[in-house]
Amino acid sequence: MARPIQAIPTLSGPEAIRFESAAMRTEANPGTIDYCHQAQVVAAYLQKSNVL
Repeated sequence: MARPIQAIPTLSGPEAIRFESAAMRTEANPGTIDYCHQAQVVAAYLQKSNVL
């Protein structure tokens, strides 16, 4: 038996405004996460393991 197609939920009101502003902020500032520390930790581990 086939299941009926359900309507796609849409945001409205304050939730929609909050979501849109967060999306615009993210689009304006992509890649703001700094991975330098994690890269140094991995490099030190690989060097200690004689991989590099």
